[in-house]
Amino acid sequence: MEWHIMTGDGGLNAVSSNLGYYMGNVYVVSESCEESLEEILTNLQHEDKRKRNVRHSIAISQLIKTDLIPILIFSDNDPTVFSLCIRILAKLSTPIEFLDGVQQWKENGSPLQELQNMVFDLKKSFTDQRVAEAIVTEIRQIMEDFGEEAVPQVQIDTIQSSFVLLGNILRSQHDKANSGKQCKSMGQHEQIIRNFLEEGFSQVLVSLCKRPELKHWMTSILHLLCVIFKEKPVEVFIQSLAEDRRKSLAVTLWGSEENTMSDKDNTIEDAIIENLRHKVKLSEEDGASTSSENTRIDLANGEEENRIDVVNGDRDNSINVTNDDRENKINVDNRIDLVNADRENSESDSDSRQSDDQSTLSYVSSSSSWDPDYSALLQDLAYAFTRNGLNRCSLEFKETTRGICPVEYTYLHWAIGYCLQFSQVPGVQLQDISESVSSGMISCLSYLTLRMFEVYTCAQKCEQADIFFTRLCILAKALREMFTTLSRYLNDNCNTINQDVSQDNRNTAIQIIKQILQSKNVYDMYVLLIRKYNPETETVEYLKDLVMGNTELILMTQHVMNQDDSVADFQIKPHIEKFASFEVMASYSHLLSKFADNDPVVNEATLTMMFHVAADVNKIETLYQASILTTFSNIWEANFSLSQHSENLIDYVIQQFCEMAQSDVDRSAYLLTKSEKKQINRAFIQCLALHMGLYPVLSLHKGEI
Repeated sequence: MEWHIMTGDGGLNAVSSNLGYYMGNVYVVSESCEESLEEILTNLQHEDKRKRNVRHSIAISQLIKTDLIPILIFSDNDPTVFSLCIRILAKLSTPIEFLDGVQQWKENGSPLQELQNMVFDLKKSFTDQRVAEAIVTEIRQIMEDFGEEAVPQVQIDTIQSSFVLLGNILRSQHDKANSGKQCKSMGQHEQIIRNFLEEGFSQVLVSLCKRPELKHWMTSILHLLCVIFKEKPVEVFIQSLAEDRRKSLAVTLWGSEENTMSDKDNTIEDAIIENLRHKVKLSEEDGASTSSENTRIDLANGEEENRIDVVNGDRDNSINVTNDDRENKINVDNRIDLVNADRENSESDSDSRQSDDQSTLSYVSSSSSWDPDYSALLQDLAYAFTRNGLNRCSLEFKETTRGICPVEYTYLHWAIGYCLQFSQVPGVQLQDISESVSSGMISCLSYLTLRMFEVYTCAQKCEQADIFFTRLCILAKALREMFTTLSRYLNDNCNTINQDVSQDNRNTAIQIIKQILQSKNVYDMYVLLIRKYNPETETVEYLKDLVMGNTELILMTQHVMNQDDSVADFQIKPHIEKFASFEVMASYSHLLSKFADNDPVVNEATLTMMFHVAADVNKIETLYQASILTTFSNIWEANFSLSQHSENLIDYVIQQFCEMAQSDVDRSAYLLTKSEKKQINRAFIQCLALHMGLYPVLSLHKGEI
């Protein structure tokens, strides 16, 4: 193909012939290679955005395979040539769907297949170990050359383009129309990641996070991490890391005498591993249900615990969300695939546009199918970034946003929600992640969550509504993990995983909670979002993050209030009263209706809030909803295992409603029809039948007779 298609003069063959040549198995870079690469890069930057003739000509000439990849491998002695080559490849690797004019190409019947094949061939070329070695070595050399000095813009572009290129390569997928290629692409995907990690990519990434120039490549790094850890469940990594950490601690503390430790000394470490194995097992069982520990949030403010009389006698219905319950949850509900637009280097122009892919990360892959060595490399990367990179990125975020949050920072919000779960691993101290869970970061993300909710609400009838909802879910997940992490360091008895929690960690966590108490915005945010939840357009996973985030926040607040009288001015009970409405309880009812699929802690947290609405706030009528009573009936029918206090609550609500139905049928019917008329018949008749002679059915469902 002639060069005039791209520039109007000269030819592509003439330019490519000046790049270099093979001498045996070695590619020799010519003296005029730099000039030729600059010409190619210039034409790429100024190509027609509608026709993309430059890109098309490079694709059909196979310039990537014949020259650009060999230059990347063999130009280790010429940083300028390497930089130009990386920047060209970063542009050529841009996914087709993110290029302007793609709609016109389809309408005009332009040959898109050549462009797609070019990206796929580029991905195949990256399975060569030498490519990973060349890129990692070049980045490492740049940092060694400049040390504490400022990195020049040319080298900044090289580093940034390297991450953009790798992210684009891993993001690309084979055409699904080609049978068998999708599976092949996944194999290439893992091979590329493995090649880079084996070359020391984790250490290079952490070192880059510590550089003062982090703002130039932070977004590209976070985007790359998002692509790498797609469909990678955190639990598997944490389990393996906990086992490794146990061995490391044993060697450190007891040396070669580890085998002489008593069974008592091993109890805590064994509990760590057993707990995590139990969590992973739960995630693989459909409809699995396990009984959780009795749970309670003591919100009586010094008063005696509320007791609920049930037909079998008085039973204590103070519901505990204990620390053990919180540790038994499985965080496999990350729902993001942040496949945004390509992150070009600073010289890129409008050929890249920002876009979001709303697909959800579904952790369906079995951990047993992973290569143990590959899994170990991934967990080391995640652990290293959590301890040494996340804090720095969070600090950079707070320093640069100044109230304005560009869409690319969504990657950081994802990283917070994903990586904070690694705080469960022994060795991660609160100071390692303090910036990511600081009161300032919590306030910032709370503000962004409310703003994103407003944008999403206004755009619900637009095509971009799903994009805004995805970002809203990411923020909700991040806040939940922030509160869960603080709670882990705050509570003395919830260290079943992290054995290195110190008093300094707890003091820091207490100070953060005290700062949050000074503003009620975070508390009110949860009331608003849960009350406005729409099951027809919003997901259950999003609702879980809201409910569990609010639960953790309340637990931490109560914990701090019980230990420090200086925060006595803040009252939990008025906050709970805001949840005592039909709308809020309808949202909790929707979450509880999925009781068979929920984690035990989610069911207990939901019933905990219902208890406090019924007992502490004395608004039991808000639970007289058809959906709630129907769910209670389904729990009986399924003989589903709950804590004794939760079962007592269900018995009590049913009993009270049946008594009211007998004495005031009109009032009962009004309450049932207030929210969901379609379920009135089944719920009302069941409850009334139980009260009017069929109450032994309750005992039968519970296995008592």
